[in-house]
Amino acid sequence: MKKILVTAGSTFMPIDRVRGMTNIFRGGTGERIMHVAACMGHSVKLLTSDPESARRAGAYRHVRGERFRTFDDLAELMEREIRTGGYDAVIHSAAVSDYRVSAIRVGDKILDPAETGSKIGSGHERLTLELVPTEKLVDKIRSPWGFTGVLVKFKLQVDMPDSVLIEIAHQSMLASQADFVVANCLEWARERAYILSARGDCIHAQREHLAAELLRMAL
Repeated sequence: MKKILVTAGSTFMPIDRVRGMTNIFRGGTGERIMHVAACMGHSVKLLTSDPESARRAGAYRHVRGERFRTFDDLAELMEREIRTGGYDAVIHSAAVSDYRVSAIRVGDKILDPAETGSKIGSGHERLTLELVPTEKLVDKIRSPWGFTGVLVKFKLQVDMPDSVLIEIAHQSMLASQADFVVANCLEWARERAYILSARGDCIHAQREHLAAELLRMAL
């Protein structure tokens, strides 16, 4: 039995206390990986933005689910689990926000998001959000968090030839010191994906077989 940490879903970035930004992903791939790993007899911790996925995780004997909402929630949970959980593998499939709001412009006035109170008024003719990049959580898994097991990351691109996608995915894998990367394009992500390994392997997996193929290669 291997001990596996799986992240799934998307992070929410607050604008004020009632508004925020997110993305289109809901965590289906991560939940499928959790399901297949559990059926193989492995112990899994699922960090997911989907409360129903977290609830369904409880139906498995060796699976625990925990929900996150924001980028900061996920960062805190990942660091805690990776530093203390004793995992053999981390499969980081969550779609993490690339940007956070640093300032909100209302005409000539600049608001700090932390000081906007409960809600920005709806009467403004124009609001401009200033965004700054977030930390790459996957790049913290090896250092400073100290993980030495098998690391799997995901790379999604849009509208590019497969050969270019594979090269970008390879460079991304090296940058994060990952052992595997799952790469696809938005246009066909529901149909298939590539799985690349640091050993030089590259397989083309159909969506319905992706979780099983990935776990077979990685564990």
